[in-house]
Amino acid sequence: MKNDYLTINGDCLSINTPPDTEKELAILFLDIRNFTGLMESQPGHSVIQVVRRLFTAFNQIIKNFQGKVVEIAGDNLYAVFGLQTNIREAANNAYHAARMMFETVSLFNRAHGGPFEGGPLEIGVGLHTGKVFVGEFGLDKPAALSVMGLPVNIAARLQAKTKELNNDMLISEDAYRLLEPEDTSFGYKTVGLQGISQSQQVRLAGKPYNNQHSLSASQQHIDYLLAISG
Repeated sequence: MKNDYLTINGDCLSINTPPDTEKELAILFLDIRNFTGLMESQPGHSVIQVVRRLFTAFNQIIKNFQGKVVEIAGDNLYAVFGLQTNIREAANNAYHAARMMFETVSLFNRAHGGPFEGGPLEIGVGLHTGKVFVGEFGLDKPAALSVMGLPVNIAARLQAKTKELNNDMLISEDAYRLLEPEDTSFGYKTVGLQGISQSQQVRLAGKPYNNQHSLSASQQHIDYLLAISG
């Protein structure tokens, strides 16, 4: 059947897109810390090559744990788990994928950390679970996976909150309750997330950052995280 298109401000939007379905997923946001500082202190092409190498490795790790990258933009990565699994398996897969990505960064720093000034490369991760709407969406290009809903915004805010709490991995209580027993020894804290009316209980599942100057993200950076979350 021929597709119909609606034109808005010059962009073509397919109006035959299948309807979104509601599904409970694990949602992971990841950010490379001090990316702007690296771009200022190092040759830009070198930093971009490093980021691409890391994201290539991260993508493979996520796929190995049955996840799917929804968006890579700049120094941010957004992925979901549970498209083909139940939510408990999805949460555990997301957690273990995150751990493997942290280990990948550590291995990279040990092998290639010399050229970078100001300390090792670091990442921050926010992990949450919840019911979201999954579908396909595209403007002037083929439709791609679209995942939207409040849990996506919460996951993005958790990642941003890692800077303020100086802990490089925050897990929401909803996701934490789904983890296997051996992974339940994290401290907890009740926090407010910007733009979210209800306070959130989070688990401090990471470690303090090495680069303290990377903790002062601007509001523009936080808004950008939300922008790529849909």
